[in-house]
Amino acid sequence: MLLAFFILLVSGSAASAKTAVYEGNIKDGQAYQLNNYVIEITDIFPEANTASYYVYEKDKEVTDGLLGVNKNADFSFEEKGKVEMRLKSVHSGGVVTVEITMSNYSTGDLYTNKLLEKGRSEAVFAGDPEVVITKSTDKSKIKLGESVTVTVKAKNSGNDTAHNVSFADPKQEHFVLEETTYEVSGTIPEIGYGESVPETLVYIYKLKATDAGAFELKAVNASYTNSAGQTYKASSNTPSINVSEGNKLRANVEARLNVDSLSVQRNEKIISTIILKNKGNAPAQAVRVDILIPESFEYVEGGEDIETVDGTPRVYIETLEPNNDKEFTYTLKAKEVGTYNISSELSYEYNNGIEAVNLKKSNNSTALSINVKEGKFDFLIKNPLYIVISTIILAAAGVHIYRKHKEYRY
Repeated sequence: MLLAFFILLVSGSAASAKTAVYEGNIKDGQAYQLNNYVIEITDIFPEANTASYYVYEKDKEVTDGLLGVNKNADFSFEEKGKVEMRLKSVHSGGVVTVEITMSNYSTGDLYTNKLLEKGRSEAVFAGDPEVVITKSTDKSKIKLGESVTVTVKAKNSGNDTAHNVSFADPKQEHFVLEETTYEVSGTIPEIGYGESVPETLVYIYKLKATDAGAFELKAVNASYTNSAGQTYKASSNTPSINVSEGNKLRANVEARLNVDSLSVQRNEKIISTIILKNKGNAPAQAVRVDILIPESFEYVEGGEDIETVDGTPRVYIETLEPNNDKEFTYTLKAKEVGTYNISSELSYEYNNGIEAVNLKKSNNSTALSINVKEGKFDFLIKNPLYIVISTIILAAAGVHIYRKHKEYRY
């Protein structure tokens, strides 16, 4: 607690401490300028050790008076600062020696701190430029895929010239830049002020809507300085655009798998088909289907439009037009008893007629379950070898007796 109090005490003392900004001679007719304040010395009387002074803020007189040697005069400076002037001596020939100090103000913020040889008429004041940026559109309601023209202008409504003015217009979401008609080149050296100074054209460009909804265009930002080099910033308004759905194109490809039988015996073959149909209103491009076959099945053969890549049958179509479908047939052989599914992975892309790049889509599909049953002779595989051999011997003996029986009948 004591440490905190000490820090506050020291910082408070530092803030109120006096800092010398000038100590020297000022002649009758000369003046001293601190930012937009001017101290003018007139009526110097060596015999009386006095001199008159006047303080101006730009063209407005703030205070005046008559000072004697070792006497002080002070006045408020900007928001919280204070300037104090002490008359140290008066010389013949209309010359005085003064000391000027400041308190509650950082002298590093002084952008003008100099003796004016020709007096107050030599002073150059820095004002507050105010660059007002206006962003406007030719339409506030458009359809998806339509364009809106954006115009950006700037006007200095302040009381000082804006120097080194640079503009930045962020990229607009939900829109693409279609065309730029005009754009300022680099930094504008200066924008003057006054009623007679026209607006400065900054941008003219077209934006194409890529999404439906109500959107606010982002603000254009600017940075600039006044005559003293102080930095300012400004932002434009944010006009609203309402984008209705319109006629947005879309491809919608569906992959449907079929088989000629949902129940087969082991080692039997089934015929399977895959039907691709585009139910959308835009052509589907680079349509690819990978047919995922369980290990318990063997791919036997398929049409010439089906290729096998690393053991996986694949269908590829460059373009599938809207409301069109294509069918592909292939043969599978069941290898193991059980219940299995045949699935596929579908991918394609299309252009919605609005964006420059194609949109990509993908989905998976699964056919009905296929039940694989035991084959006619699978029981032989299940029984021990001696049973199989005995069965074969008995069957052979039975055939032999049957034949002999027929011979004896004749």
